[in-house]
This record gives sequence, structure tokens and C-alpha cells, in this order.
Amino acid sequence: MLSQWIRRLLLPRHVDKEMELRRASTSVTLTISHYKNVSQEIQEEIDRNRFAKYLVYDRGDHDAHD
Repeated sequence: MLSQWIRRLLLPRHVDKEMELRRASTSVTLTISHYKNVSQEIQEEIDRNRFAKYLVYDRGDHDAHD
């Protein structure tokens, strides 16, 4: 408790950066969670509609040189 008070008193810039880092970390965590949920919903919809065999999957290795 005392160390936090001293840090806030002596290093206000450090506290600002720490808060900014926490906000960014929370934002990234929420974004990843949202992506996982949406991805799972899409996969479930594909399974329900049974059209996965008609999809073309992109592996994303466009930069790979053969």
C-alpha cells in the first residue's frame, strides 16, 4: 500500500502508462474472446447447414515461395 502511494506520488507518468497498459490488455483480451466466440458460432452454423464441403479454405500462406 505504501509503495503504491509513493509510486503514485513520485512517478505519475509511470502510473499513467500502467493504466494505459491495463486498458490495452483488457481490450486485447476482450477482442480475442469475441473472436473465439464468433469463430465458434460460424463453425457451428457451417455444421448445421452442412455446406462445409463446398467451402474453399485459405491457409493464409500467400508469402510462401515454392
